[in-house]
Amino acid sequence: MLNLGSVAIPLAFSFEKKVSFYKHWQPLFIGMSVMAFLFLVWDVWFTHLGVWEFNPKYVLGPHIFNMPVEEYMFFFCIPYACLFTHEALKYYIPYTVIDNHGKLIGLPVAIILIITGIVKYDHIYTAITFLSLGWFLIYLIIKKSASLGRFFFTYLITLIPFLLVNGYLTSMPVLIYNDAENLGIRIGTIPLDDFFYWMLLLLGNVVLFEKFKIKVIKKED
Repeated sequence: MLNLGSVAIPLAFSFEKKVSFYKHWQPLFIGMSVMAFLFLVWDVWFTHLGVWEFNPKYVLGPHIFNMPVEEYMFFFCIPYACLFTHEALKYYIPYTVIDNHGKLIGLPVAIILIITGIVKYDHIYTAITFLSLGWFLIYLIIKKSASLGRFFFTYLITLIPFLLVNGYLTSMPVLIYNDAENLGIRIGTIPLDDFFYWMLLLLGNVVLFEKFKIKVIKKED
């Protein structure tokens, strides 16, 4: 219900003439598929290690590699909704004060994440998430990514549905965390680590979407 509810409105408005998000489905699904594969491998590994588990009371039942089918849906439904939001925001709010400050924001965030990931090396969720995101940000800064500043704006906006959806998932709970593998700090019922896991997932999807979109446009030209 959460997966389908999250994607329903963005999918319906994908055919709205101003944004015309459906025109970008090819690069969208290529990028989402790459990120879904990477994160599903990660999730299978973490589930096997007991970093988290899924409450059988709130899932349909079918499992693939010890994960419910809803988890596979998650990596397409939620990124779709948020990439639609990313494109809609670019159209309706073409400029924000942080668009040109990706490095200014990203560099201190990356340094803090890398240091924390090293210090908390024995907390596998924290270490893997923080180090992965930290080094990814460093890579994008070195590459002078033009989309980094805009990404942070999208991330801030998507924190609203993130808090609603993830708050619901962790309060029931649908997803049960082993706090020995994370920071042990919660915002409401949401582990703090989840905010950076979500940042990494969204950032990867945005970067790949923008990259493949440019390739498709060049090919059509």
